[in-house]
Amino acid sequence: MPDILICAKGLTSGYIPLSATLFRDELWDVMSSPKGGESVFAHGFTYSGHPVACAAALANIGIMEREDTCAHVKTVGALFERELAQLSDCPLVGDVRGRHLMLALELVADKDTKQSFALSVGADKRIEAECKKRGLIVRPHRNPGDLIVLSPPLAMTEADAKWVAAVLRESIEAAIAPIIEEQPVHV
Repeated sequence: MPDILICAKGLTSGYIPLSATLFRDELWDVMSSPKGGESVFAHGFTYSGHPVACAAALANIGIMEREDTCAHVKTVGALFERELAQLSDCPLVGDVRGRHLMLALELVADKDTKQSFALSVGADKRIEAECKKRGLIVRPHRNPGDLIVLSPPLAMTEADAKWVAAVLRESIEAAIAPIIEEQPVHV
């Protein structure tokens, strides 16, 4: 259990900006107790405490509780992890990491050494373009290596998870030939 948890988008599902910082009781007891006379714990955030944002968060949290979104994410997320793990057999995929519905594919030029592609190759952007042609939006990310980041909606279905994995495989296969021409891939 963390001592401090900082959260934002999930509170309102992104409908309106709101953030929160949650503390363990033991920390709050220390921070909220004045020490030596006039001391005060003064703290605030740009997006905290707005009444409309708080109302949106309460409504959103109510929906998530009523629909048991956390249990759904655990079930579909486990399937999504298994589906994406199967992409490890692709020559460009060095690692599949993350949990449930927040996963990433690490793209590598050499699976044994995990050597990244040269920046000029743009493996992440090429796979993103192939995914887009097939109707899937992914987030390419380069830091320190090429990644394809996946953060699907919490309402993702098992069929969606399988479709995403299939589209990723097709997209990697479509992108691999030109990538290999520019920088040989070692499998």
